[in-house]
Amino acid sequence: MMNKFKLPFGFLRAKEMPGPGKFNIWIAMLGFSLGCIALIVSISILNGFEDKVKKKIISFEGDLRISGFRNFEKELEIIKYMNGISFAVPFKKRKGLIIAENELTEMLTFKSVDFRYLKNFYNIDYDDKVENDNIPEIIIGQMTAQKLNVKKGDLVKITSPLDQNLSFGIPRIKQCRISQVFNTKVLDFDNQIVFISEEIGNSLFVRKKIPDGIDLRFDELSSLDIKNQILDKFPYLNVTSWKDTHHQLFEAMKLEKIGTFITLLLIILVACFNLISCLLLIIVQKTKQFAILKVLGASDQTLENLILKQSLLIGGLSSLLGLSFGLLTVFVQTRFGVIKLPSDIYFVDVLPMEISFNDIFLINLVIFLMIMIAAKISSSK
Repeated sequence: MMNKFKLPFGFLRAKEMPGPGKFNIWIAMLGFSLGCIALIVSISILNGFEDKVKKKIISFEGDLRISGFRNFEKELEIIKYMNGISFAVPFKKRKGLIIAENELTEMLTFKSVDFRYLKNFYNIDYDDKVENDNIPEIIIGQMTAQKLNVKKGDLVKITSPLDQNLSFGIPRIKQCRISQVFNTKVLDFDNQIVFISEEIGNSLFVRKKIPDGIDLRFDELSSLDIKNQILDKFPYLNVTSWKDTHHQLFEAMKLEKIGTFITLLLIILVACFNLISCLLLIIVQKTKQFAILKVLGASDQTLENLILKQSLLIGGLSSLLGLSFGLLTVFVQTRFGVIKLPSDIYFVDVLPMEISFNDIFLINLVIFLMIMIAAKISSSK
């Protein structure tokens, strides 16, 4: 194998290459290396953020959400004992108003759940009692707290006039204490959702006889198609996953990844042009050597293969170097978290990176095809 590349490598040896040829080779190699590094690092960053967003959404909303019940109690009993389901949390949701003591008001969504599931399902630390009194407790988002200028332990009033009968034109109002302020920093969760207990929900949502839905959390090792299992038993239910709910968000992230990939390929494209000019310059500078090979019986196909192997040496070695450095960067960042992010701006403290085998294979395949095209163009001359 090495003997096949001995002659092409001899044409590229620095001591036999004039100045312009050396410079072109180094520029071409630098272009391929930088292109590989940029592609690996950029795609891994986009993958990392996508994975973090996905985990944040699942931790806050669950893997599946079910609605459209006909016999809620019966359906809940069957669903929560299915294989692969670790939690099944019923909830009620309704738009309402929250009023601070300073008279600031916000309209948002009240979500009534069993507070025992707050930590294990919604990843919200919950203090059983902030104050030793009988005032009901609610949990609000960081953005809502900032808008209302309130903090943990403050008193607020909540009401949901859309779902209750009015007495003398005045909606029912509940005074509550803020027991926790959560901060997901993802989507509009911190700005739109307020958790209230089942007791408060039943008191405010008097027209709601059964929960609006059930949030489901799968076992970590579960690989079962639970959505289809549920629909097989209850085809009339509305079963949506986090992918369905946030389809547009993840489609936008996918398009962003494709756009980034195409844009950074321009670096490789420029390197290919450099490679073509480099190979053409070698052909011109080595005209005598090529003539000697022709006299010795080398065919045109043999000379084309020689140029092809030279392009593989230049592009392949530099791409391998760039790939190795890019993967090393991803490994170091993933393992040690060298690059930090400001937590007050981003929802993570460390720059996330994640690369898959499919990504590496695709990047190498595209670069290899571009090198081959550049080699064919050069050898045809």
